[in-house]
Amino acid sequence: MLLGGSTAYISYYYIREQAMRFASEIAKEKIQSVINLQKPAFSVSSHITSDSNMLDTVFADSENSFINEIKINALIENSLAHYFSLDGLSSISLILNEGRSYSLSIEVEMADIDWLEFQHQLTECPSFSESQLCWPGIQNNINSKSQHKKVIPAIKKVYRLNEQSMQEEHIGYLYMAFSTLSYRKMLKQESDDDLPLLVLDQNNQVIFYDRSELTGHTVPSNLLPKQNDLPYKTNIDGQAFYLVGHASKISGWRFLILVPEQQILQGMYQTLTIAGALTLLSLVSILFAWLNVRRRVLKPLQQLSMAMRDTAPSRSSYRENQHQLKEIHTLFYWYNKYVDIVEHRDKQAEQLRAAYDELTHTQEQLIESEKMAALGKLVAGVAHEINTPLGVSLTSLSYSQGLHQTLQEQFSNETLKRSDLENFLERSQQGVDIAINNLNRASELVKTFKKVASDQHVEELRRFSLADYLANTVTSLAPKLKQQNVVIKWTCDENIMLESYPGLLWQVFSNLVMNSLIHGYEHKEKGTISIQVETLDDWLKIIYQDDGCGMSDEVRNSIFLPFYTTKRHTGGTGLGMHIVYNMISQKLQGSISCESQLGQGTTFEITLPLNAKH
Repeated sequence: MLLGGSTAYISYYYIREQAMRFASEIAKEKIQSVINLQKPAFSVSSHITSDSNMLDTVFADSENSFINEIKINALIENSLAHYFSLDGLSSISLILNEGRSYSLSIEVEMADIDWLEFQHQLTECPSFSESQLCWPGIQNNINSKSQHKKVIPAIKKVYRLNEQSMQEEHIGYLYMAFSTLSYRKMLKQESDDDLPLLVLDQNNQVIFYDRSELTGHTVPSNLLPKQNDLPYKTNIDGQAFYLVGHASKISGWRFLILVPEQQILQGMYQTLTIAGALTLLSLVSILFAWLNVRRRVLKPLQQLSMAMRDTAPSRSSYRENQHQLKEIHTLFYWYNKYVDIVEHRDKQAEQLRAAYDELTHTQEQLIESEKMAALGKLVAGVAHEINTPLGVSLTSLSYSQGLHQTLQEQFSNETLKRSDLENFLERSQQGVDIAINNLNRASELVKTFKKVASDQHVEELRRFSLADYLANTVTSLAPKLKQQNVVIKWTCDENIMLESYPGLLWQVFSNLVMNSLIHGYEHKEKGTISIQVETLDDWLKIIYQDDGCGMSDEVRNSIFLPFYTTKRHTGGTGLGMHIVYNMISQKLQGSISCESQLGQGTTFEITLPLNAKH
C-alpha cells in the first residue's frame, strides 16, 4: 500500500508538472506567432516616419496641397509595397500638429478625420517614446467615412529635424487602423478549442477571445498570472484553467493561452490508471516470486546451513542421505572444493609474501651497494685529483730545499755574493708560491670531498644554496669527466635556496653524469653536459641535457625500470636510473621525465619542491 500510494503521488505530481510544462511550451509558441503579427506594423511605421522625402514633401512650399497629398500618398504606398504581411490594414494617416492630415484608405478616396476621437485615443497613450508604437486597443475609427466603425489603431510619433535649431521636433503622428474583423480572423487561426487564446490591452480589456461578446470587457487582475511564462491556475465561468501569459514588447498587450485543467487531469488519470495496474501486477509478481524463492532457495539454504553447523568439526563427515536434497549435496561438495582452494591460495600467498620480502631486502642491499660504489668512485677520483697538486708541491719544496742548501754552503765558505742571495730569494719565492697554490687546491678538494661525503652519509633535511652545491658536485665529478674529455656547463641563480636532502641530490647528479659517461659518450671523444636551473612559483625545474648518442624509444621507455640495463655484459646492474627515479619521486618529493632520440642526445627534466616536507 505504501509503495502504491507513493507511486501514485509521484506519478500525479510528475505528470502534472510535465503536462503543465508541455502546455507552457505550446503556449509560448502560439503567443510568439501572434506577437509576430505585429512586427510588420512596427517595421513599416519606422520606415515611413524616417522617410525624409515624405517629410520634405509635407513641408514643401507649394500652394497646391492636392498635389502634395498625391505625392505623400504615393510615398506611403511605396513604403507599404515592401511589406506583404500587413493583413487587416484598413487605412493609414499622417496627422500633423498644425491640423493638416494625409490619409491613404483602402475603402474611400477621402478621409474625414474625427479630431476629438483622435485626441481621445492619444490620451490612451499617455507616454510613449519616439521608437515605440502605441496600441490603445479596440477604438472607434477616426475616419467617419470608413465602413469599419471599430478598429485596432497603432500610433507612432513623427519627428523632423529643425534646420534652425538643429534639433528633432515633434511634428505629428502616424496613425494605422487595422480592421477588427481581419485581426480577429488572424487571431482565431492561432486559437483552437483545446487551447483558447485571450488577448488583453494595457488596461486588461479584452481585445480577443473565442466568445466575442466579452470583447471590450475588463478582466480582474486577480484572475491573471502575476509573472510571464509561468502557469497560473484560475477559475473562469466556474471552470478551472491554467493561464500561461506573455507580454508583447511591441504593443504592450498580454497574450494568454488558457489550458483547461480537465485536459491535463484527463491524461494524468489515464496514466495513473495504467501505473496503478502495473503496480498491482508488480506486487502480485513479487509475491509469487517470493513464495517461489522461499520454497526453492531459502529452505534448501537453511537446511544446508544446519548441515554445515552440525558437521563443523569435519566437513567430510556429512552424510549424503541426511536431507535427500540433490541441490544441497552438490552445493556442499563445491563448498568443500572452494575451502580447499582458499586454503591452497592462502599458502601460496604466504609464500609469495615471503619471496617479496626477500626480494625487497635484496633490492635494498643492491641499492645500498650502488650508493657505496658511487662513493668509492668519488674517493678514487678525489685521491687521483689530490695526487697531482701534492706531487707538484713536493717537487717545488724539494727544489726550494736544494736552493737553501746551496745558499748555506756559500754562506759557510764565505763565497756568498749579493747576486746569489737575490737569485735565491726570487727562486725560493716562486717555489713557495707554487707549493702554496697546489696545497690550497688540494685543501679545497678535501673540503669538497668531506662535504659531499658527509651529505652522502647523513640523509637529513637542511637548507642550502643550490648554486654552491652544484659547484661542489661538479668539482667532485671532475676526475671522471676529464678521463672522457666531457665538460659540464651549468647555470643557476645564486639566490636559489633549496630545503631538501643534499646527499640524495648529489647521488642523483652523480648517477645522471655516470649514465651519460657510460652510455652517451662511450664512442665519442668529447662532449658537453648542460644543467639549467629555474624556478616556477614554489617549484624548482632542472633540465639535464647531454649531447651523447641518445637512445631508442624502447630503451627510453624502460630506463627507470629496476635491473634494466644495456651493459649487463660489462657488469651493469640496471639500478642507477631506478635509484634516481625512486629518490626523486619518494624522498625528494618530485618527478623526473626523459626525452631522447638516437644521435640527438638525452634530456632529463626534473621538478622538485623548493621546500621539501619531512
